Amino acid sequence: MTRWMCGVVALVGMFPMAASAASVKASSEFKDAAGQKHTADKAFDGQLSTGWAESQLDAGEGSWLEVKLDRAMPITSVSFWPGHLEDGSRTLKESGRPKLVTITLTTATGPVSAQVRVVEGEEPLPQRVDVPIVGDATVVRVTIDEAFEGPVFNNTWIAEVALNFTGGEVPDAVEKAVKWQGTAAAEAAAEKNKKQIVTWFEAIGASEFGDSDLLKKIMWQAAEGAPFMRDRSRSVPYGFRVHAVPPDDVAVDALLKLKDPNAIPALEMASLRTTGKESKELADRVEYFYAYQELIGGGNRNVPNWAEPGWWPGALRGFGEPLAISIDPFGDLYVADVANHRVQRFDPKGKMTKAWGGELGITNVWFDDGRKYYVSGALPGKKKGLFTHPLDVAVIPGKTASGFVAVDSLGRVQVVGEDGAVATQWEIELDGELQAGVGGEGYIEVIAGKVLVVLGNEAYVYSLKGEEKAHWRVEDGSPKGSVPLPGGKVGFLFGDQLVMYSLDGFRHGSLLSEDARGDGFESWDMSADEKGKLWAITDTGMAVKYKKPGKVDYSVKFSDKPLFVPRFAVFDDVLFISEGDHLRRVDALELKRKADLAAGVSEKKTKGRK
Repeated sequence: MTRWMCGVVALVGMFPMAASAASVKASSEFKDAAGQKHTADKAFDGQLSTGWAESQLDAGEGSWLEVKLDRAMPITSVSFWPGHLEDGSRTLKESGRPKLVTITLTTATGPVSAQVRVVEGEEPLPQRVDVPIVGDATVVRVTIDEAFEGPVFNNTWIAEVALNFTGGEVPDAVEKAVKWQGTAAAEAAAEKNKKQIVTWFEAIGASEFGDSDLLKKIMWQAAEGAPFMRDRSRSVPYGFRVHAVPPDDVAVDALLKLKDPNAIPALEMASLRTTGKESKELADRVEYFYAYQELIGGGNRNVPNWAEPGWWPGALRGFGEPLAISIDPFGDLYVADVANHRVQRFDPKGKMTKAWGGELGITNVWFDDGRKYYVSGALPGKKKGLFTHPLDVAVIPGKTASGFVAVDSLGRVQVVGEDGAVATQWEIELDGELQAGVGGEGYIEVIAGKVLVVLGNEAYVYSLKGEEKAHWRVEDGSPKGSVPLPGGKVGFLFGDQLVMYSLDGFRHGSLLSEDARGDGFESWDMSADEKGKLWAITDTGMAVKYKKPGKVDYSVKFSDKPLFVPRFAVFDDVLFISEGDHLRRVDALELKRKADLAAGVSEKKTKGRK
């Protein structure tokens, strides 16, 4: 017995057998240009590559599909596979598909209904929608209340409908199909099928460029089940055939070994044909294949200066996390590339010159929750020279070159010397990884030759060799940013305030008595330039230079568009801002001069500003 059938056996064994489906019908049925009819029974045949399509002129809204049972049957769930899935995502996107659906059971005491909205991401992908609904039904109807319009074909499709697929009472015919799996005839058919798939698999491997026709045959069986099982399913009533036709596990294993991204549609449908652990495992492999497809695509080889979103060298990826940035005395920028698990250096013209981290690869690591598989510019790790979500980076100025310190979400601190090699590293013990969200609440600064690390509301002070000098709790809570202050102090950002602390934890109080940042900002950041002057920028596009903490030198509007959690560094009145997986260069002084001239301030006075 295949591993896919084990779940079906368990399901069948839980419940007594009951009624079967007698007939199906629909409000309308579509006949395509080739003369093929997509009738109601195609949504109950156990195959996801076929389906029912309506033929109304209003995107299918109000059309319906129903199955009539030969007597009242306990229903606990109704599942449906929305859209045209013949060629996976491609045909799904081309045609109409349900958006809002009502499931109605006809029972002796009246109708029982449940409405469900089909949720899609930016790119629609094959999915199964499971609707819990309970009642002793004689008729089950699926009504399309709203539909996503197809850009190529406007007919709305439903690939398959199943009753009690996620648990409930199933008919005797399903149990018979499952029991047949243990017979000598079934084992002989399975062995013959396996040999055929092995032959196809070996032929594909022996071909220099593969064999698309043989690959399609394996894909068909992975998605729609082995031929001998499909034949047996014809005796199973409408609404229950998908129960009796699991994916062909031999074909699935072959596709996984071939690692051909063209097999993604078949693996998607195979995952939707199962439930529980098997379904999740296959869904994970599908996500891996998507990432692998992106990886072998090679990425962009001609990255523009100042970066772009992505995983290739010179690109940045944050998945919504802000990217911390620091600048050295030579104008080189260091960026904590959070979702690429690396630190990258860019020259003053915005060209990437060096990266620190692991090898390029595929991962699903994302703080402590994980995420779908994705390509990472460097694989995360705990070994020396590797990072797992670098949260912040700070420069260690040198005479001919600079080093840096970085902290990641595991609380690991690494010191990189002027030669570009990791000089030392240590790990701060945490109660768990820091959470994603606005930088993971991790910050690092180099102040008076010491390394200050802030994780949540805990502050740690070390020597550059990793010797702990102090550990204290930040009184105001977890800051939303940090900045070095004159006299070996540090400033923490809380709300709209900058609060000064000593490195021994003494709280001095708030510094921003005069405010030129404007109103309505929600996120902001502070940085110190090469002369130690403080700067602030806001998500509303305001930049402020301070003569001293709390005393404004000048302010200027540098962006009319809102920014999402910006981070920045500054050198010679030029701001380098990381936002939305890009770097941005803004000459604040030049903008101020232009603003002054527009306001009638003399050019002589504007040139004298510095």
